[in-house]
Amino acid sequence: MRLSVKTLIADCVNEVIKAHYPTQYYSLCHVYAIVGANLISIATARDFRPVAGLAAVDCGNGRLMLMADDTAFARSEGGAFHCWIESVGDALAQRQIIDLTFRHNHTYAEENGFHWALAPPPAFLWGPQSDIVFNATLTTLPTNFPEGQVWLSETEAGTAWMTQQLSEHQNAFVTLTAEALTRFSRGLLSPTSDFNEI
Repeated sequence: MRLSVKTLIADCVNEVIKAHYPTQYYSLCHVYAIVGANLISIATARDFRPVAGLAAVDCGNGRLMLMADDTAFARSEGGAFHCWIESVGDALAQRQIIDLTFRHNHTYAEENGFHWALAPPPAFLWGPQSDIVFNATLTTLPTNFPEGQVWLSETEAGTAWMTQQLSEHQNAFVTLTAEALTRFSRGLLSPTSDFNEI
């Protein structure tokens, strides 16, 4: 069975974060975004960045899980916001949107009082912005989205918070990225592996 390099990247990041944070992994979207952006940038020789802001995810049965509290970035305990990855410098191509935490949406939803009424989500989202991000404002969101789409909106508070995280926890993110890169390299070099191009 041929696997995509995207799947290998997503799995390596997930394995490393779950190993270090076995009880918190599903709520550490910023760690997935930072480590994922680092690994994807290395693997593709293109620039990707972690992004923080507001989000909405379809839980099924006409219910959205809103992660749309912009004031949460200023609170030490955090709150309802989300982090993801975007490509940088796409002069000729559409921006790529990547969410490596998508596989944990049902777990996060159930842990935060949202009943998940859909099938388990795919492991990750990765594609052009128009395919991934539902085009609406927070106040005009419908009660359900097309399959494989979410609503995302970067905010100034989120950008400042992400910059702070990168600065304050740089050593930890370097360590996690190095571990993910080691797993990724082993996966590419495995004699039993057969990968499609990214």
